[in-house]
Amino acid sequence: MAEAQTVLISGASSGIGLASASLLLAQGYRVVGLSRRGRAEAFRHENFTPLALDLDDLLHLETELKKLLQTREIDSFVHAAGQGHFGSLEQFSVAQMETALRVNLISAMVICRGLLPQQRHRRQGRLIFIGSESALTAGSKGALYSTAKFGLRGFCQSLREDCAGDGIQVSLINPGMVRSPFFDDLPFAPGAKPENAIAVTDVAQLVWQIMQSSPDIVIDEINLSPRVKSIDFGKKP
Repeated sequence: MAEAQTVLISGASSGIGLASASLLLAQGYRVVGLSRRGRAEAFRHENFTPLALDLDDLLHLETELKKLLQTREIDSFVHAAGQGHFGSLEQFSVAQMETALRVNLISAMVICRGLLPQQRHRRQGRLIFIGSESALTAGSKGALYSTAKFGLRGFCQSLREDCAGDGIQVSLINPGMVRSPFFDDLPFAPGAKPENAIAVTDVAQLVWQIMQSSPDIVIDEINLSPRVKSIDFGKKP
C-alpha cells in the first residue's frame, strides 16, 4: 500500500470492530475507532485515533463527524457496531425500539450521509457493513434485531446502486453467531465448541479481503455460518 489509508470503524472497542481495527493497523492503515468507550485498552498504536461517541445520540454523532471530516479524509468505513435486543415485541418500550434502530441502523446511515460527499468528490471509497444472518431469515424473539438488520441490508443494496458510478464500493457481511461480547448481556450464546461460533478474527479477515479487492469490482454480500450450529440457552446474562 503506497500511502496509508484512513479507515473509520464503528464499534471499534470490542468484538468484530476491535478485531478489524487490530488487523488493519497491523497492515499499515490508519484507524479512527468510534465507540462509546473511546480508546480500547488493547490499542497503544500511533496510527489509532479514538473517538468516544454514543451512536444512540444521532445529533451529537453528526456534529462530531463533521468536525472529524474537517481535518481527515476517510477512505473507508466499517460499520461493526451493534446491540442485540431479543424478546417478544410487547416486552419493549417505545424508547427501546428507537434505540435498537438508532444503534443498529440509523447511525450507519448518518455516518454514510456525512462521508459520501467527500468520497464522491474523490471518486473512491469503501463502505463495509457488518450485518447478520438475522437479515436473511427472521427468527423467534428477534423482531427488533431482525428489523434493524433487514433495514441495513436494504440500505446497503440501495446505496450500492447509488454509489457505483462514483467509484464507491458497498459491501455487506452477514455472519451467523460470532463468539464475542455481543452475548455478554443476553440469556443465550453460541455452543462451547469452536465449530459452534465464528471467530471475530475470521470476520476481520473478510473485511481485510474486501479492502484489498480490485477497485473495479464490488463484493456485494457475504454470508457465513458456524460449521455446526448450536445455541446454549442455559447461560445467565
